[in-house]
Amino acid sequence: MRRLIIMTMLRGFAALSVHAQDSTKVTAGTGHFRYMCDCGCHNHPVNDYSGLNSLRARLANPGWDGKLKSISTGLKLEGGRILPLSGSGEKADAAYPDTSSADSAYESLPPLDPYLEEIGRGETAVGAPVYVFFRLAGTYVTDMPQLLGINAAADLAVARNLRVRITGAADSATGSAEKNAVIAKARAEHVAELMRKRGVPSERIEVLSDGGTAVYEPVAANRNCRIELFVH
Repeated sequence: MRRLIIMTMLRGFAALSVHAQDSTKVTAGTGHFRYMCDCGCHNHPVNDYSGLNSLRARLANPGWDGKLKSISTGLKLEGGRILPLSGSGEKADAAYPDTSSADSAYESLPPLDPYLEEIGRGETAVGAPVYVFFRLAGTYVTDMPQLLGINAAADLAVARNLRVRITGAADSATGSAEKNAVIAKARAEHVAELMRKRGVPSERIEVLSDGGTAVYEPVAANRNCRIELFVH
């Protein structure tokens, strides 16, 4: 009985040895690991499944889209492994533009919308204007919500170094043209002073007057001051 047990154990060890020798020759396992390791010893399992291999490829080559056979970083994908180009004139696919210089990177960008180009040249105001409204013949802002709008415009102008254009207006339905011109200018000057106190430099503020106008309905809407911000 003891001899039978010993012979059975020896046969088991022999079978395990044969299986280990055969497994070191496997280059692509049927499961999720292989024994053809990168270090060359071929005697320990290496994780080998598509998700991990794809992640390794993307980490090694940020510009690769995961589909091209060649990678634009001087490496290529072959048999599931990342290899250097042969050096025999083979070139990586030009899937991505050369962005090695600032000029080439700028040229690769899509053209700007004409509206954005006008803003960049300082020909068009940034966003919508801010309107401040006044009482009949009034030249001072006392309404807190309107003061918040003025402060917000001033803060943006300071933060982005923007130019400010302030245009005062009065309604032409009341008063003479001369009086309306004076009131409109006084309204613009008052708003400009509020923005200066908020930190906008005087040299970046332009004060204009439209005088008496009849642009808006109702009539009271023409008693306003318009704040516009420009890049240059």
